Amino acid sequence: MKVIVVSGARSNVGKTQLAHALCKLLPGAVHVKIGHHARKSGKDGYLYPMGTGFSGIAAEHTGASFLIIESNRILEEITPECVIYLPAEDPKPSAEIAIKKADIIRGESVPVSKISLLAERLGCDETVIREIVELAGATADNKDLKEDA
Repeated sequence: MKVIVVSGARSNVGKTQLAHALCKLLPGAVHVKIGHHARKSGKDGYLYPMGTGFSGIAAEHTGASFLIIESNRILEEITPECVIYLPAEDPKPSAEIAIKKADIIRGESVPVSKISLLAERLGCDETVIREIVELAGATADNKDLKEDA
């Protein structure tokens, strides 16, 4: 199982919409949200209360090829294969760790070397990673930024 964390500066930045789009793109993907509400299963995937550990969540979704986790705080516990960060003004405190661990940040460019690395980590073709970058609202470079330095 490969893990992608969709994180964000605060509520209403598009995390759930992006998680749904990723589930449509990636075969066998399951959307999991960790939040301040009681546990339930529904159209938005699976909702777990804040504080639910990764091992318990992973154990319940062993058949998933990809686990799309909507949370900032889970990044205190795990290092997933990919972290996507959706910025906004007035970020909540939990956004600090998310931005530090982010591989893809909405509105920013992702160098080709990072696209190759994410393809390897996620076991996907680079064209799929470029589509993930686009869905996240970032841009995929055609050349590595290091070449410009």
